[in-house]
Amino acid sequence: MACRKKGAFSMKCYSLNCLFSRFLAVGAIMALLLVGCGSGEHPPTANQPTAVTNLTASAVLKHMPQGSALLTWTPGNQTLNVNVHLYGLAPSSTHPTRLQSGSCSKQGPIVYTLNNVVADAHGVASVTTQIKNVKNGIPASGWYVNVHNGPGLSPADQFLPIVCGDISNPAPTTTSLEQITTPLISAQGSGDSESAHGSAHLQLAHNILTVTLVLSGLQPDSTHAAHIHAGSCQSQGAVVYPLDVVKADSSGNASETTTIPNVKTIPASGWYINVHQSTNLSAQTGFDPIACGDVQLTS
Repeated sequence: MACRKKGAFSMKCYSLNCLFSRFLAVGAIMALLLVGCGSGEHPPTANQPTAVTNLTASAVLKHMPQGSALLTWTPGNQTLNVNVHLYGLAPSSTHPTRLQSGSCSKQGPIVYTLNNVVADAHGVASVTTQIKNVKNGIPASGWYVNVHNGPGLSPADQFLPIVCGDISNPAPTTTSLEQITTPLISAQGSGDSESAHGSAHLQLAHNILTVTLVLSGLQPDSTHAAHIHAGSCQSQGAVVYPLDVVKADSSGNASETTTIPNVKTIPASGWYINVHQSTNLSAQTGFDPIACGDVQLTS
């Protein structure tokens, strides 16, 4: 039977064909309404994060390791305590340490042998040596603390001083307690890249990280492994990205640029750059960090 029309959308249907036609019409109307309302996607609001495609960061590369030596002399029992605290050492490394006469620039014989400096898994060490029968206290000058590359003192690359500090006592006395703190921040005169310093520049653009290292004070024509690590110079962690080998010229200067793809971001903290004594990282002497800097965002 045919449909008898009552109005634009009102019909009485007397066949299955008519019912089916009405169903199709309603479906078409619903589809048009949905199209008119859009796909259901909404533009980002102010609270939604947007992708960062451009970041810059930098790091000041300073000599490593660094720390201090605290000398405490007690007149009552004539005991000298020497505490050596260092960070930036090769993780789990061992370093012979001496209290010597002279200065870092004019090294003399051993006055007292100190306990070995032994670093933990993050390159941090704090070691105290107690020395008895020190009758005259701490001199005004003429002592220095010397820390060697280790783990022994031979051959020459193990004997190499990696940090040193001259002791200065402005008011020596033999009748009262003495406490002297000496910074250990350089290895003056030791050579072999132990005066390395410089800077790092990092730029992230479209998920490509470009890292440029500029260094001076390296041993002429030397080569050095370098990495971005997780953690900080004060508490070292695992490698995040290896960098191209740093190659010094005949004057001990170097500039190397590494490009790393598929990098999402530069963190606000938690990265540092380490430059090593050589490219042989399987040996403690080669792994020795000679320059380090914590990465800081600049934009």
